Amino acid sequence: MKNIAIFGSSRSGKSTLSKMICKKYPQYHIIIGDDIRHAFQVVLPNNHISNKGGSGMKDDFPNFLACLFYKSIKRNKGVFNYIIDTCNITPQKAKELFDRDDTILLFLGTPKQTIKQHFDEVRKYETDSDWTSRRTDEEIIEHSKHSIEKSIEQEKECKKLGIWYVDTSFNRNEVLNETLKKLDKIILEDN
Repeated sequence: MKNIAIFGSSRSGKSTLSKMICKKYPQYHIIIGDDIRHAFQVVLPNNHISNKGGSGMKDDFPNFLACLFYKSIKRNKGVFNYIIDTCNITPQKAKELFDRDDTILLFLGTPKQTIKQHFDEVRKYETDSDWTSRRTDEEIIEHSKHSIEKSIEQEKECKKLGIWYVDTSFNRNEVLNETLKKLDKIILEDN
């Protein structure tokens, strides 16, 4: 079975798709890049591993995640497979680090949403543990603007690089179910 690398913008359905895959295929385990980033921010704040510029580990974080991902795969000796789910990796960097024969690479995004639609999605799907639940509406509106811009940029770059891009701007659950069906064919074909 192939491992799966799911990247893309905030609130595009990366975690939802990862959980859907795990529910159907229990041999998959999820590595959540955002949780790892948060752990570094709390434990080693001087490493500047935030989403907002700076030096330190931020620029090396995609390399760190790729190393963790592939070392974990090697260490488990095929007993189970991994899904990596994170944002803040460019399509170019993802292709460089995760475009391998043993990995399915895809990006999710919301390039066709308006800022209001994205804002509503953030509030609709957020949980008490999400960082968005502790932010003002104005902060989420700014985040939504940035997320849509990022989605548009990533969609263009994915097309240029030949990376599978899934637009979850509308009918998110239907789109994710269709994506799971496409993944099923790849996963089952690989067995």
